[in-house]
Amino acid sequence: MMDDDYDMEDISSPSSQAPVPVAAPLPTEVVHDGSSSLIVAIWGEHPKTGEVVSYLARWPPSRTPGAYAAWIAVERGPRSNSEITQDLAGLARDWEALKQRAAALAVEPGAVRPNIEEGGALQCSAGNPIVTVDVLDALALAHGVLSGKWLIYAEPHKIDDLWSRIVTAVIANAPAGVGARAKVSPARPGEPHVVCVYVEDYSNAAEVDRVREALRRVGVRWKIGFKPDIYTHLGIYKTNEWKIRPSRYLA
Repeated sequence: MMDDDYDMEDISSPSSQAPVPVAAPLPTEVVHDGSSSLIVAIWGEHPKTGEVVSYLARWPPSRTPGAYAAWIAVERGPRSNSEITQDLAGLARDWEALKQRAAALAVEPGAVRPNIEEGGALQCSAGNPIVTVDVLDALALAHGVLSGKWLIYAEPHKIDDLWSRIVTAVIANAPAGVGARAKVSPARPGEPHVVCVYVEDYSNAAEVDRVREALRRVGVRWKIGFKPDIYTHLGIYKTNEWKIRPSRYLA
């Protein structure tokens, strides 16, 4: 399922001719990550041009059926500590406790700042749990879920070129010492593609801005949204009951 809270590029009419799908992956080419599956390339600090070109040619998003895998992905450089140390079980536990207590007390939206109970859910300073952007940020920090992503939508007749530019310029040539990750959805009838370009700490405004500027340089000049991964894990979408905007940043 695609996230539903980001602006799409203005799109022209696609070609009516269906693309020829690429050959199916071998079982060893598909990685299972929880409930998701990925066709993924993992590169070192300095990927060779040939391996980048070969991967892009083998897995063009417009010609890779969604039946093959949920995502086509690339990773370059060191694995982020934030991703390794995420406490998703603890996050889910505290989130459920917070929602249950908020519902039980029928809390009205308030302006008080939350703080964290040791080993438990979040509470506002008045003792009543609430769900706000500040609360989500505190949960993210407490459980190490600080990654997030810029999301870019594109139609099938544009996605292969866009994906190639993003992988080549934004991922393969990211600054030394900076881990870089991106993924793109494969072909699904009647749906646009979505590209996720990751930032490892969404509270680091400089890094969020750096990645956005890199995307502008490869042609993504229309407005796009940035979504923290904690919003995805907690199901914060457009129609959420707390009226929290799913796009943390729009730029």
